[in-house]
Amino acid sequence: MKTYTGPTIGGATATIQCPSWCVTDHAYWDDDADDCFHQGAPLELDLPRDRARYKPVRVPALTAELRLHSTDPSPAAASVWAQFSEFKEDGLELDLAGVDHLLQALDDYRAGLVRLRGQLDRLDTDRRTNR
Repeated sequence: MKTYTGPTIGGATATIQCPSWCVTDHAYWDDDADDCFHQGAPLELDLPRDRARYKPVRVPALTAELRLHSTDPSPAAASVWAQFSEFKEDGLELDLAGVDHLLQALDDYRAGLVRLRGQLDRLDTDRRTNR
């Protein structure tokens, strides 16, 4: 298990133990050992390019990662950070209920997208057959 020894908010030095899933380089960020976040590897949703290739490839449309405060044992210290653009202000800190809500919204969106795909398939088939 990875450990990090660094400064504390009060000016002392402390060592913390990272969970096995933590990918944060606390030394690189010069984190305060008693006030930092362990972060998991991000899940990213990348969108395909526009079929005409007019639109440039953007940053991932959605990124989510698990976060845990280094010393706070309360449930509020653990969350999933969902980022909807490259700007931090577009992110949400989600608790378990928030993640469940986002999952339901994504399931509903996927079901709608599957319906649209079916309609597109029928239109595409019609147009290719009736040329």
